[in-house]
Amino acid sequence: MKPDILEKLSQINEEEARILDGEHKVNKKLYTAFAKEFIVNSHRLMQDGEQISLRRHTRFADFPSHGHNYVEMTYVCAGEVTHVIKHREVKTKAGDVLLLNRHTQHSVRKTGAGDIAINIMLATECFHSFASALPASCPLSSFMAENIRSNGEAEYILFSTEGVPPLENLFENLAYAMVGRDIVSVDILKSTISLILRHFAELPECMISTVRHRSDSELLQARIEDYMRTDFRTATLGELAEKLGLSVPYLSKRIRELCGMTFSRLLQEARFREAIRLLDETDLPVGDIIIAVGYENTSFFHNQFRERYQCSPFRWRKQRRQGES
Repeated sequence: MKPDILEKLSQINEEEARILDGEHKVNKKLYTAFAKEFIVNSHRLMQDGEQISLRRHTRFADFPSHGHNYVEMTYVCAGEVTHVIKHREVKTKAGDVLLLNRHTQHSVRKTGAGDIAINIMLATECFHSFASALPASCPLSSFMAENIRSNGEAEYILFSTEGVPPLENLFENLAYAMVGRDIVSVDILKSTISLILRHFAELPECMISTVRHRSDSELLQARIEDYMRTDFRTATLGELAEKLGLSVPYLSKRIRELCGMTFSRLLQEARFREAIRLLDETDLPVGDIIIAVGYENTSFFHNQFRERYQCSPFRWRKQRRQGES
């Protein structure tokens, strides 16, 4: 990373100054409103409607065990950072990237002045908008499937960007977005993150390790969710049953048990996630979006949209774009 960017990232901020002046610990109130459980809340660190936020990791004190209500990607710019996940030390060095899902609790050992890391906070909705660009069989796709589950397992993936210039450049761009004078648009940040994830998906040699134990039920659920994510436009229960080698009645029952909803409802969730992504990221007319996500009955789509989001698709797009401007 360029020395001038590292120099700016190394400057002591207000929180670190208080720690050095005698506080000796991280002020939890800056990160959460919860008194009992330490869950870092995106609303404390991100502005209303913000989907991606960049923040340098706080140095000079242990960061106590905590969870997040978002996906966190930590990139080590210089030095070393040690995380503790379920009593296991995960040591990261310059060029390493640790991706944590929203079910993962971790703590971070005290770091020194030369240990510089960037925390990239991704709202869950934003993170899953990248799914369509990833192969269904790659570890990142199953990571996304686990993250979206309400009762999902803790999971992390450790990558290295060392010796991969495109990835090193992309993370340097994110670092520059933090310290440069230019205001970087949300679209540029999204595109950068999307490219990073696609590189990780297509360069398996970058992955150092991934940790999560999966039962047969979890594997079945992941395959169901992968199918919904990639084939939602034309998905049918019969087709999925054939792909999995299961009977339709048995699969229908297992979907309700594993996913907490019927196949029809699960399909509807997948289609509306894609509709929201297209409203947010494209200028496609609403009528084209309805067709693109697999619906023919426009009245049904509009009624369901209003029931879910208390506004029309046109109003949703207008509000989101006003919020980003």
